[in-house]
Amino acid sequence: METQELEKKLTGIENDLKTYTAKHLEEVTANGKASKETKDALEKAGKEWKATNDEISARLLAIEQKMTSERGGGKEQPKSVGEMLVESAGFKANPERSGKVNIGSIKTAIVNATGLNQPLVQPTYVPGIQMPALRRLTIRDLLPQNRTTSNLIVYVRELLFTNAAAPQTGGSPNSGENVAKAESALTFELKNSPVITIAHWIPASKQILEDAPGLTDYINTRLLFGLKLQEETQLLSGDGTGQNLSGLIVNSTAFDTTVSQPTTDTFIDILRRAITQVQLSFFEPSGIILHPRDWETIQLTKTTGTALNGTYIFANPHLVGENSIWGLPVVPTVAMPQSQFMVGAFNQAASIWDRSDATVEISREHASYFIQNMVAILCEERLGLTVYRPLALVYGGFPFGS
Repeated sequence: METQELEKKLTGIENDLKTYTAKHLEEVTANGKASKETKDALEKAGKEWKATNDEISARLLAIEQKMTSERGGGKEQPKSVGEMLVESAGFKANPERSGKVNIGSIKTAIVNATGLNQPLVQPTYVPGIQMPALRRLTIRDLLPQNRTTSNLIVYVRELLFTNAAAPQTGGSPNSGENVAKAESALTFELKNSPVITIAHWIPASKQILEDAPGLTDYINTRLLFGLKLQEETQLLSGDGTGQNLSGLIVNSTAFDTTVSQPTTDTFIDILRRAITQVQLSFFEPSGIILHPRDWETIQLTKTTGTALNGTYIFANPHLVGENSIWGLPVVPTVAMPQSQFMVGAFNQAASIWDRSDATVEISREHASYFIQNMVAILCEERLGLTVYRPLALVYGGFPFGS
């Protein structure tokens, strides 16, 4: 039965009760037989019926509203697949057996959306920013480090020493007395190394630094790393022009190719000859700088022409050890050009002079940044490099095909 009909029927019952109650009260009053208790009981019964009727009416109204809402404002809702199956003629004719039932077309299934626009599924956010791999910085660690309070480092370097030391000879009777002794010579040169500034900066809005947790620290880390990358390039390859450091390569001694055998010398042979060249200049090498590809070539070198053919010479694939060859540590870095090498007594050859350490500063005092709510994040350092002994550094290339 529809809710409207139920409500109408209850309303009729209520009216009948009111009529009956009023009539009964009139009859009792007319005959003089009604007591006060009877009147009170009848009035109470009427009130209770009224309350019960109101409650039922309210519940029926709620049910009606809910049914109307679920039916889309009175519109018939599409039947589910199960309803269509049960009501189909095929199912009613033979409900216990399988068969083909025509259920017509159905709406598109609800599935996950693709990409970032997924209104029904909340993604899992990984906190922070994922940083790419950072190159290992090595050149600074090879050199002694000092501090300066000036913008220029000046030093005196020996240019030439003519050693004429010899026994005193001559005189009569060749006793070596009363004759001039051998005279040696020394010449010097004044060298200087300016302190340079390495710096870079990045603009950012004040709002994004406030709203994105961890962004400030991430920017600081990346700026510092970028600064140190340029520092490593300057220390090794700076050409000394303009505001570039005069680096290790331009101040090194060229590898003596006259002692090598280009057709037979391997990378391993070349490095050993370079070590000897440094030693012949009375320095003891402290390390070797190579490109990672060249160090790979050396590690993959195998024996040939023997019973142990194919055995690795300088590497054991089963072990992980320090990078070393001929008793010297090897520093693989992409800062060194491929097919080139440097063998050196780095602890005696050069020094780094730090004027101010690397710092990161944030300022709004740039152009119209203050009124634009922008900030400038600046990273910089100041340093110099002095190369005292070029003979302690030997720089050269590997023969083609080694």
